[in-house]
Amino acid sequence: ERLRTNNAISAELADSRTTSAQEAKAGVAAIQAQLDLARLNLSFTRVTAPITGRVSRAEITAGNIVTADVTALTSVVSTDKVYAYFDADERVFLKYTEPARKGQRGQTTPVYLGLSNETGNPHLGQMNFVDNQVNPRTGTIRGRAVFDNADGDFTPGLYARLKLVGSGTYSAVLINDEAVGTDLGKKFVLVMDKDNKPAYRAVELGPKIEGLRIVRNGLGKDDTIVVKGLQRVRPGQPVDPEVTPMASADTLAALLKQRQALEASNLPQVAPKAAVKIASATAPRG
Repeated sequence: ERLRTNNAISAELADSRTTSAQEAKAGVAAIQAQLDLARLNLSFTRVTAPITGRVSRAEITAGNIVTADVTALTSVVSTDKVYAYFDADERVFLKYTEPARKGQRGQTTPVYLGLSNETGNPHLGQMNFVDNQVNPRTGTIRGRAVFDNADGDFTPGLYARLKLVGSGTYSAVLINDEAVGTDLGKKFVLVMDKDNKPAYRAVELGPKIEGLRIVRNGLGKDDTIVVKGLQRVRPGQPVDPEVTPMASADTLAALLKQRQALEASNLPQVAPKAAVKIASATAPRG
C-alpha cells in the first residue's frame, strides 16, 4: 500500500500482489486444517482409559473393523481404590444412623472388611455413600464403602464381610468365649477370689471384636476368671491357677489399630477397659 501511495508501482501490480498474498494465506490455513485433521485421526488410533486399573482380555484383535461407541475392545477395573456395595435391612440402618441422630458421629465413618479366607475384619475403609431411601420391595437400603487397594489385596467381584460402627462410646471388658458357660440359658463365668476359689457370676454378653467377646455387665477389669478346664472346676473348690494373658500380641495390636482409627475420626468406640486375667485351672485340690 505504501508503494501504491507513493506511485512506486502501478495499481494493477499492487492488486495482483495483494490477491497473491491472500491466496497464500488461505492455502496455509487449508494446510493447517488438514494437519489438524490428520492429528485428530491419529489420536483415534490410541485408546486411553479414563481410569488407572487392571485391563481384561482383548475382545477385538488387530485387523478387525471397530465402530466408536459400539464395539467393546476390553474392560478396565480400578484397583487403586475399590468399592464394597452392600444392602442393609431397616434394623441395621436405624442402628447405624442412631449415633448421627444423637450427635455422636464424626466427620468420617470407619468400616471394617474381611475376606472369606481371613479371620475377623482386618481391613479399614471409610463409608462412602448411603442411598436416600429404603427399597420398599426388599426392605433394604444400599450402601457403599471405599478401601485403599495399593497392595492389590482386593479383586473386583469378591464377596466380603463388612462391620460398621453402630453404637455410642462405652468401656468394656473383653474375654475369650472359652471362659463363658451356659446355665439354663444364662451366661456365666467363674471368678477367682483371694483364696483361689472360683465363684459363679452371671454376665451380660455383647458382640465379638477381634475374636474376643464383649462383656457388658457382670465383670470388672481387675477380676480373674477361669478359662481352660471350666468343666472340671466347681464353685468353692480351690484350684491351682496359672495366669496367662487374655489376648495375643496380634489381637492387642488389631484392637489398638481399631481404637486409633475411631479416635481419629472422632467416632464412638468400643474400647477394652483393661486386660482381664485368666486362671487356667488344673485339678481341684483336696
